[in-house]
Amino acid sequence: MQVHPDRMKWIVKRMAWVVVGLVAVLLVIAAIKYKQKSLIEALRIKIVETDDELKFIQEDDVRDILFNKFGHYLEGQTLEKIDVEATEAALEKDPFIEEADVYIDAQNRVNVSIEQREPILRVMDVEDKSYYLDEKGVDQIPLSSKYAARVLTATGDVGLFMGNYKEIEDNQLRKVYNIAMYISENEFWKAQIEQIHTEHNGDIVLIPKLGDHKIYFGDPETLMENKFKRLENFYKEALPHKGWDKYKTINLAYKDQVVCKKR
Repeated sequence: MQVHPDRMKWIVKRMAWVVVGLVAVLLVIAAIKYKQKSLIEALRIKIVETDDELKFIQEDDVRDILFNKFGHYLEGQTLEKIDVEATEAALEKDPFIEEADVYIDAQNRVNVSIEQREPILRVMDVEDKSYYLDEKGVDQIPLSSKYAARVLTATGDVGLFMGNYKEIEDNQLRKVYNIAMYISENEFWKAQIEQIHTEHNGDIVLIPKLGDHKIYFGDPETLMENKFKRLENFYKEALPHKGWDKYKTINLAYKDQVVCKKR
C-alpha cells in the first residue's frame, strides 16, 4: 500500500513534534533533577512587625527551632532535602509563633516570614503558673526570658487554665478573658486600665494606670458595656474637675449608678 506524499509529510511532521515534545519533557525533568541537587544559598528570615513591637521571637530563635527539628542548618543543604510544609509545621509548633510562611525563591534562598502571637493578657493566678493569653485565648503562651509584654495583668482567684474554659458557664478565667478582650479592643480603656483583679467571691476589681483608686466592677458578664459607658462618662466629666486622687473607690455594681467613696 502506497502512502500519498502529502500524507507522509503530515506523519513525519507529527512525529517530529512528538520527538520535540519528548525532548522538551526530558530537558525539563533533567533541569528539575539538577535544580533539586543544587544547594540552598541562604536562609532569609523576616519577623513581621507589630504596633506593640513584640520581641518574643528573633532570627536566632528561628534558626534554633529549625536546627533542633532537622538536625542541621538549611544553608548548604540540597534543595531536595527542604520540605516547605514540614518547615512551616515545625515553626508553628512554637508557642510564640502564630503563623509561618516558607518558600524557596529562584536564587535558592529559603525565605521565612514569621507572625508572632500577640498577647492581650498576662495571668498571675494565686494557684497557677504565670502565662499569657492572646486574643484567641486557646492556648497558654509561656513567659519569655527575653521579653516581657506590656499588657493587662490578671491577678487574684483567676482559676486554673483548662483548654475548654471558654465553654464552661460561670468560669472565672472566661470572665477575665472577656473583659480583657473588651478593654484591648477599646483604645480609651486600653490606655486607662492596667490590671484586672478577681476577688474571692468572683467579682472583678479594675486597677487604672492613672489615679490611686480602685474600680469595683462586679460581675463582668452583667451589663459589661453599660458599666464601661457609665465609667467613661464619669472619667470624662467628673474626674477632671474633682481630681484623680479624690476618690478611694468607684463602684459600678449598682444599676445605672456610679457610687464613689472619698478618701
